[in-house]
Amino acid sequence: MKWFSEHKLVLSICGAFIILLAFHYFTSDKKTENLGVTVEELAVPNIEDKEEKEMETRDIFVDVKGAVNNPGMYEAKLGERVMDIIERANGFSGNADQGAVNLAERLKDEMIIYVPLEGEDQVKAAGEEEKDALVNINEASTTELITLPGIGEAKAAAIIDYREQNSGFKEKEELKEISGIGVKTFEKLMDLIRVD
Repeated sequence: MKWFSEHKLVLSICGAFIILLAFHYFTSDKKTENLGVTVEELAVPNIEDKEEKEMETRDIFVDVKGAVNNPGMYEAKLGERVMDIIERANGFSGNADQGAVNLAERLKDEMIIYVPLEGEDQVKAAGEEEKDALVNINEASTTELITLPGIGEAKAAAIIDYREQNSGFKEKEELKEISGIGVKTFEKLMDLIRVD
Protein backbone atom coordinates (compact mmCIF):
# COMPACT_ATOMS: atom_id res chain seq x y z
CA MET A 1 0.00 0.00 0.00
CA LYS A 2 2.84 2.31 0.85
CA TRP A 3 4.39 1.66 -2.60
CA PHE A 4 1.04 2.40 -4.29
CA SER A 5 0.60 5.73 -2.52
CA GLU A 6 4.19 6.71 -3.29
CA HIS A 7 3.74 5.95 -6.99
CA LYS A 8 0.12 7.13 -7.30
CA LEU A 9 1.00 10.03 -9.62
CA VAL A 10 3.06 7.86 -11.99
CA LEU A 11 0.33 5.20 -12.10
CA SER A 12 -2.34 7.84 -12.86
CA ILE A 13 -0.27 9.22 -15.77
CA CYS A 14 0.31 5.70 -17.15
CA GLY A 15 -3.42 4.90 -16.85
CA ALA A 16 -4.39 8.09 -18.68
CA PHE A 17 -1.86 7.32 -21.43
CA ILE A 18 -3.27 3.79 -21.90
CA ILE A 19 -6.81 5.20 -22.11
CA LEU A 20 -5.69 7.74 -24.75
CA LEU A 21 -4.00 4.99 -26.80
CA ALA A 22 -7.14 2.84 -26.64
CA PHE A 23 -9.33 5.78 -27.68
CA HIS A 24 -7.02 6.57 -30.58
CA TYR A 25 -7.04 2.95 -31.76
CA PHE A 26 -10.81 2.67 -31.76
CA THR A 27 -11.37 5.97 -33.54
CA SER A 28 -8.58 5.79 -36.13
CA ASP A 29 -8.71 4.80 -39.81
CA LYS A 30 -7.27 1.42 -38.86
CA LYS A 31 -10.56 0.40 -37.34
CA THR A 32 -12.42 1.04 -40.59
CA GLU A 33 -9.71 -0.80 -42.53
CA ASN A 34 -10.05 -3.81 -40.22
CA LEU A 35 -13.78 -3.82 -40.94
CA GLY A 36 -13.06 -3.83 -44.69
CA VAL A 37 -14.45 -0.32 -45.14
CA THR A 38 -12.39 2.63 -46.29
CA VAL A 39 -12.95 6.19 -45.17
CA GLU A 40 -13.81 7.14 -48.78
CA GLU A 41 -16.61 4.54 -48.85
CA LEU A 42 -18.08 5.98 -45.66
CA ALA A 43 -18.12 9.48 -47.11
CA VAL A 44 -21.44 10.88 -48.35
CA PRO A 45 -21.49 10.84 -52.17
CA ASN A 46 -21.33 14.23 -53.86
CA ILE A 47 -24.76 14.68 -55.46
CA GLU A 48 -23.52 17.48 -57.74
CA ASP A 49 -20.78 15.22 -59.18
CA LYS A 50 -23.35 12.49 -59.86
CA GLU A 51 -25.73 14.92 -61.59
CA GLU A 52 -22.85 16.35 -63.64
CA LYS A 53 -21.87 12.84 -64.80
CA GLU A 54 -25.48 12.06 -65.76
CA MET A 55 -25.69 15.35 -67.69
CA GLU A 56 -22.52 14.49 -69.62
CA THR A 57 -24.03 11.23 -70.86
CA ARG A 58 -27.54 12.58 -71.55
CA ASP A 59 -28.81 12.37 -75.11
CA ILE A 60 -29.86 15.65 -76.71
CA PHE A 61 -31.11 16.76 -80.13
CA VAL A 62 -29.65 19.59 -82.20
CA ASP A 63 -30.85 21.01 -85.50
CA VAL A 64 -28.19 21.67 -88.15
CA LYS A 65 -29.24 24.11 -90.88
CA GLY A 66 -27.73 26.08 -93.71
CA ALA A 67 -24.57 25.36 -95.69
CA VAL A 68 -23.81 21.77 -94.63
CA ASN A 69 -23.97 18.70 -96.84
CA ASN A 70 -26.67 16.93 -94.82
CA PRO A 71 -28.77 19.40 -92.82
CA GLY A 72 -31.24 17.96 -90.32
CA MET A 73 -31.81 16.95 -86.72
CA TYR A 74 -29.02 15.00 -85.03
CA GLU A 75 -28.79 13.12 -81.76
CA ALA A 76 -25.73 14.00 -79.68
CA LYS A 77 -24.35 13.83 -76.16
CA LEU A 78 -24.56 16.91 -73.96
CA GLY A 79 -21.17 18.61 -73.94
CA GLU A 80 -20.08 17.55 -77.43
CA ARG A 81 -18.89 20.41 -79.63
CA VAL A 82 -20.29 22.05 -82.77
CA MET A 83 -17.42 20.59 -84.84
CA ASP A 84 -18.60 17.05 -83.87
CA ILE A 85 -22.10 17.64 -85.18
CA ILE A 86 -20.86 19.38 -88.37
CA GLU A 87 -18.85 16.21 -89.08
CA ARG A 88 -22.00 14.13 -88.57
CA ALA A 89 -23.77 16.40 -91.06
CA ASN A 90 -21.09 15.36 -93.58
CA GLY A 91 -19.17 18.62 -93.26
CA PHE A 92 -19.58 22.10 -94.69
CA SER A 93 -20.87 22.56 -98.23
CA GLY A 94 -18.50 24.22 -100.72
CA ASN A 95 -19.96 27.72 -100.33
CA ALA A 96 -20.21 27.73 -96.51
CA ASP A 97 -18.92 30.65 -94.48
CA GLN A 98 -16.98 28.46 -92.04
CA GLY A 99 -15.62 31.44 -90.13
CA ALA A 100 -19.12 32.42 -89.01
CA VAL A 101 -19.51 29.28 -86.89
CA ASN A 102 -17.92 28.69 -83.49
CA LEU A 103 -16.72 25.09 -83.86
CA ALA A 104 -15.55 24.92 -80.24
CA GLU A 105 -18.96 25.76 -78.75
CA ARG A 106 -20.48 23.02 -76.60
CA LEU A 107 -23.84 21.60 -77.70
CA LYS A 108 -27.05 22.11 -75.73
CA ASP A 109 -30.45 20.45 -76.12
CA GLU A 110 -32.73 22.08 -78.74
CA MET A 111 -29.78 24.05 -80.11
CA ILE A 112 -29.85 25.27 -83.71
CA ILE A 113 -26.56 25.41 -85.59
CA TYR A 114 -26.93 27.65 -88.61
CA VAL A 115 -24.09 27.76 -91.15
CA PRO A 116 -24.48 30.79 -93.44
CA LEU A 117 -23.39 30.95 -97.07
CA GLU A 118 -20.38 33.07 -97.98
CA GLY A 119 -21.47 36.71 -98.21
CA GLU A 120 -24.89 35.99 -96.71
CA ASP A 121 -26.46 38.87 -94.82
CA GLN A 122 -25.78 37.97 -91.17
CA VAL A 123 -28.72 40.01 -89.89
CA LYS A 124 -31.08 38.04 -92.09
CA ALA A 125 -29.45 34.77 -91.03
CA ALA A 126 -29.90 35.64 -87.35
CA GLY A 127 -33.59 36.42 -87.91
CA GLU A 128 -34.12 33.15 -89.73
CA GLU A 129 -32.31 31.30 -86.98
CA GLU A 130 -34.58 32.81 -84.34
CA LYS A 131 -37.67 31.78 -86.29
CA ASP A 132 -36.31 28.31 -86.98
CA ALA A 133 -35.59 27.85 -83.28
CA LEU A 134 -39.36 27.55 -82.77
CA VAL A 135 -41.01 24.22 -83.54
CA ASN A 136 -43.73 24.58 -86.18
CA ILE A 137 -46.46 22.33 -84.81
CA ASN A 138 -48.13 22.21 -88.24
CA GLU A 139 -45.08 20.59 -89.85
CA ALA A 140 -42.98 19.06 -87.07
CA SER A 141 -42.26 15.34 -87.10
CA THR A 142 -42.58 13.12 -84.02
CA THR A 143 -38.81 13.43 -83.50
CA GLU A 144 -39.03 17.24 -83.46
CA LEU A 145 -42.12 17.31 -81.24
CA ILE A 146 -40.58 15.11 -78.53
CA THR A 147 -37.79 17.68 -78.08
CA LEU A 148 -40.43 19.94 -76.50
CA PRO A 149 -40.83 19.84 -72.69
CA GLY A 150 -43.63 17.56 -71.53
CA ILE A 151 -44.15 15.99 -74.97
CA GLY A 152 -43.49 12.29 -75.28
CA GLU A 153 -44.24 9.97 -78.18
CA ALA A 154 -47.92 9.55 -77.24
CA LYS A 155 -48.57 13.31 -77.07
CA ALA A 156 -46.56 13.90 -80.26
CA ALA A 157 -48.78 11.34 -82.03
CA ALA A 158 -51.88 13.07 -80.63
CA ILE A 159 -50.64 16.46 -81.94
CA ILE A 160 -50.08 14.98 -85.42
CA ASP A 161 -53.53 13.30 -85.36
CA TYR A 162 -55.20 16.56 -84.32
CA ARG A 163 -53.57 18.62 -87.08
CA GLU A 164 -54.46 16.00 -89.72
CA GLN A 165 -58.10 15.88 -88.61
CA ASN A 166 -58.44 19.67 -88.37
CA SER A 167 -56.40 20.78 -91.39
CA GLY A 168 -53.63 22.06 -89.12
CA PHE A 169 -53.51 24.37 -86.13
CA LYS A 170 -54.86 27.88 -86.61
CA GLU A 171 -53.38 29.12 -83.33
CA LYS A 172 -51.09 27.81 -80.61
CA GLU A 173 -53.88 27.70 -78.00
CA GLU A 174 -55.51 24.79 -79.84
CA LEU A 175 -52.88 22.54 -78.27
CA LYS A 176 -54.89 22.69 -75.03
CA GLU A 177 -57.67 20.76 -76.76
CA ILE A 178 -55.38 17.72 -76.93
CA SER A 179 -55.77 15.27 -74.04
CA GLY A 180 -52.87 15.53 -71.60
CA ILE A 181 -51.87 19.08 -72.56
CA GLY A 182 -53.19 21.33 -69.83
CA VAL A 183 -52.59 24.98 -69.00
CA LYS A 184 -49.25 24.34 -67.23
CA THR A 185 -47.84 22.24 -70.07
CA PHE A 186 -49.03 24.80 -72.62
CA GLU A 187 -47.31 27.63 -70.71
CA LYS A 188 -44.00 25.74 -71.04
CA LEU A 189 -44.58 25.22 -74.78
CA MET A 190 -45.97 28.64 -75.71
CA ASP A 191 -42.61 30.36 -76.35
CA LEU A 192 -41.07 27.33 -78.07
CA ILE A 193 -43.63 26.74 -80.81
CA ARG A 194 -45.06 28.52 -83.82
CA VAL A 195 -47.98 28.04 -86.20
CA ASP A 196 -47.38 28.74 -89.92
